[in-house]
Amino acid sequence: MMARQSSLYPFSNNPQSTVYDPFIDYATGEIKEGSHYFKPLSRTIMQYVEHLEHKFDGEIGVLERKHVHADGVVYIGKEANNIDEQELDVKKVQEFIDVEEIKRKILGIPQKEAERLGVGRSTFQDIKKRIFEHGYLIYNTPAAKKAA
Repeated sequence: MMARQSSLYPFSNNPQSTVYDPFIDYATGEIKEGSHYFKPLSRTIMQYVEHLEHKFDGEIGVLERKHVHADGVVYIGKEANNIDEQELDVKKVQEFIDVEEIKRKILGIPQKEAERLGVGRSTFQDIKKRIFEHGYLIYNTPAAKKAA
């Protein structure tokens, strides 16, 4: 005796016909139907083949790995250990900023470099003056972050 397919289970036993059955678009909540909503495997394979590899130099043959040039280090708290497993919009990871290093870096930047980074002349001079005269830096300003 063959069991009848339940109406609660919308998928047929034939995967080739499943793409023609109605389905729910979970982004909009609409019920849609038709094979034109599905990407063919051939397109997926071609996108993989044509995908540029950003970790390597060159385009064909044996490729050489690109070198990483770090322009700074940000120390983060230990709760960042499984950061790839955390949900989106969770509490931001606590950062430990080396303010002394940032102050040294800002004091070593010429005026033209600061302007190229998007920090105005008077703003940059104010930041440097505050560091020289008072020894502190307000790091959370957009200008200080650009200069750092």
